[in-house]
Amino acid sequence: MNRTEFEALRDLLDKKIRQDIRLSPGRGHLHSFVAEDIPIENSENIDARITVTFNPDRDAKIINVHVPGLGPICRLCVDGAAHRPFGRSHKHSLQTERCPERNLPDGVVDMPTLSGQSLDEVFREFCRMANIVHEGALIVPPEATGGVP
Repeated sequence: MNRTEFEALRDLLDKKIRQDIRLSPGRGHLHSFVAEDIPIENSENIDARITVTFNPDRDAKIINVHVPGLGPICRLCVDGAAHRPFGRSHKHSLQTERCPERNLPDGVVDMPTLSGQSLDEVFREFCRMANIVHEGALIVPPEATGGVP
Protein backbone atom coordinates (compact mmCIF):
# COMPACT_ATOMS: atom_id res chain seq x y z
CA MET A 1 0.00 0.00 0.00
CA ASN A 2 1.34 3.43 -0.90
CA ARG A 3 0.40 6.82 0.59
CA THR A 4 -2.22 7.53 -2.10
CA GLU A 5 -3.95 4.18 -1.45
CA PHE A 6 -3.79 4.79 2.31
CA GLU A 7 -5.36 8.24 1.95
CA ALA A 8 -8.09 6.83 -0.30
CA LEU A 9 -8.96 4.23 2.36
CA ARG A 10 -8.75 6.79 5.18
CA ASP A 11 -11.01 9.20 3.29
CA LEU A 12 -13.74 6.67 2.42
CA LEU A 13 -16.94 7.84 4.06
CA ASP A 14 -18.62 4.44 4.33
CA LYS A 15 -16.32 2.66 6.78
CA LYS A 16 -18.14 0.84 9.56
CA ILE A 17 -17.45 -1.30 12.57
CA ARG A 18 -20.72 -3.12 13.15
CA GLN A 19 -19.88 -5.09 16.28
CA ASP A 20 -19.22 -4.31 19.91
CA ILE A 21 -15.58 -3.83 20.78
CA ARG A 22 -15.08 -5.77 24.01
CA LEU A 23 -11.73 -5.40 25.76
CA SER A 24 -10.42 -8.34 27.76
CA PRO A 25 -7.18 -9.02 29.64
CA GLY A 26 -4.37 -9.09 27.09
CA ARG A 27 -2.31 -12.21 26.60
CA GLY A 28 1.33 -11.31 27.05
CA HIS A 29 0.46 -7.68 27.86
CA LEU A 30 0.68 -7.43 31.63
CA HIS A 31 -1.93 -4.99 32.98
CA SER A 32 -3.38 -4.31 29.52
CA PHE A 33 -6.84 -4.92 28.10
CA VAL A 34 -7.19 -5.61 24.40
CA ALA A 35 -9.76 -6.06 21.64
CA GLU A 36 -8.04 -7.43 18.57
CA ASP A 37 -8.67 -7.96 14.88
CA ILE A 38 -12.01 -6.14 14.66
CA PRO A 39 -13.03 -5.80 10.96
CA ILE A 40 -13.59 -2.38 9.45
CA GLU A 41 -16.09 -2.76 6.61
CA ASN A 42 -15.60 -0.54 3.56
CA SER A 43 -16.81 -0.25 -0.03
CA GLU A 44 -13.36 -1.03 -1.43
CA ASN A 45 -13.39 -4.42 0.36
CA ILE A 46 -9.95 -3.78 1.86
CA ASP A 47 -9.41 -6.16 4.76
CA ALA A 48 -8.60 -3.52 7.39
CA ARG A 49 -8.67 -4.51 11.07
CA ILE A 50 -8.56 -2.47 14.26
CA THR A 51 -7.01 -3.33 17.62
CA VAL A 52 -7.71 -1.31 20.76
CA THR A 53 -5.34 -1.57 23.73
CA PHE A 54 -5.77 0.07 27.13
CA ASN A 55 -3.31 0.00 30.04
CA PRO A 56 -5.15 1.42 33.07
CA ASP A 57 -1.97 1.51 35.19
CA ARG A 58 -0.50 4.15 32.85
CA ASP A 59 -3.83 5.31 31.36
CA ALA A 60 -2.25 4.50 27.97
CA LYS A 61 -4.51 3.97 24.96
CA ILE A 62 -3.44 2.60 21.57
CA ILE A 63 -5.68 2.25 18.54
CA ASN A 64 -3.98 0.42 15.71
CA VAL A 65 -5.26 -0.31 12.20
CA HIS A 66 -3.58 -3.01 10.17
CA VAL A 67 -4.10 -4.88 6.93
CA PRO A 68 -3.46 -8.63 7.28
CA GLY A 69 -0.42 -9.67 5.29
CA LEU A 70 0.76 -6.06 5.06
CA GLY A 71 1.05 -4.76 8.62
CA PRO A 72 0.10 -1.59 10.47
CA ILE A 73 -1.12 1.37 8.43
CA CYS A 74 -2.25 3.78 11.16
CA ARG A 75 -1.87 4.06 14.93
CA LEU A 76 -2.99 6.54 17.55
CA CYS A 77 -1.09 6.46 20.85
CA VAL A 78 -2.43 8.52 23.76
CA ASP A 79 -0.73 8.90 27.12
CA GLY A 80 1.72 6.12 26.21
CA ALA A 81 5.45 6.05 25.64
CA ALA A 82 7.00 9.17 24.12
CA HIS A 83 8.58 8.78 20.69
CA ARG A 84 11.22 11.48 20.68
CA PRO A 85 10.97 14.17 19.48
CA PHE A 86 7.22 13.56 19.87
CA GLY A 87 5.26 13.45 23.10
CA ARG A 88 3.21 10.73 24.74
CA SER A 89 0.16 11.41 22.54
CA HIS A 90 0.80 11.13 18.82
CA LYS A 91 -0.43 9.58 15.57
CA HIS A 92 1.45 7.34 13.15
CA SER A 93 0.34 6.78 9.57
CA LEU A 94 1.61 5.08 6.47
CA GLN A 95 3.90 7.38 4.47
CA THR A 96 5.66 4.93 2.15
CA GLU A 97 5.21 1.32 1.06
CA ARG A 98 7.94 0.29 3.52
CA CYS A 99 6.27 1.86 6.59
CA PRO A 100 4.26 -1.24 7.64
CA GLU A 101 7.38 -3.42 7.81
CA ARG A 102 9.15 -0.65 9.77
CA ASN A 103 6.20 -0.15 12.20
CA LEU A 104 5.20 3.31 10.92
CA PRO A 105 8.24 5.36 12.00
CA ASP A 106 7.80 8.27 9.58
CA GLY A 107 5.39 11.18 9.58
CA VAL A 108 4.52 10.95 13.28
CA VAL A 109 2.31 13.85 14.39
CA ASP A 110 2.02 15.14 17.96
CA MET A 111 -1.54 15.03 19.34
CA PRO A 112 -1.23 16.71 22.77
CA THR A 113 -4.89 17.76 22.80
CA LEU A 114 -5.85 14.10 23.34
CA SER A 115 -3.75 13.72 26.49
CA GLY A 116 -5.82 12.93 29.56
CA GLN A 117 -8.92 11.94 27.61
CA SER A 118 -10.73 8.70 28.40
CA LEU A 119 -10.49 5.61 26.20
CA ASP A 120 -14.03 6.25 24.99
CA GLU A 121 -13.19 9.85 24.02
CA VAL A 122 -9.98 8.80 22.27
CA PHE A 123 -11.77 6.03 20.37
CA ARG A 124 -14.55 8.40 19.26
CA GLU A 125 -11.96 10.95 18.07
CA PHE A 126 -10.05 8.26 16.17
CA CYS A 127 -13.26 7.15 14.45
CA ARG A 128 -14.04 10.77 13.56
CA MET A 129 -10.55 11.33 12.08
CA ALA A 130 -10.70 8.04 10.14
CA ASN A 131 -14.31 8.42 8.94
CA ILE A 132 -15.41 5.24 10.74
CA VAL A 133 -18.93 4.76 12.06
CA HIS A 134 -18.98 2.44 15.07
CA GLU A 135 -22.44 0.89 15.37
CA GLY A 136 -21.69 -1.11 18.51
CA ALA A 137 -20.45 -0.32 21.99
CA LEU A 138 -16.93 0.01 23.37
CA ILE A 139 -17.00 -2.30 26.39
CA VAL A 140 -14.29 -2.04 29.02
CA PRO A 141 -14.41 -4.54 31.89
CA PRO A 142 -14.84 -3.10 35.40
CA GLU A 143 -11.40 -4.39 36.49
CA ALA A 144 -9.83 -2.10 33.85
CA THR A 145 -11.43 0.96 35.39
CA GLY A 146 -10.92 0.14 39.07
CA GLY A 147 -14.45 -1.19 39.32
CA VAL A 148 -15.99 2.01 37.96
CA PRO A 149 -18.38 1.27 35.07
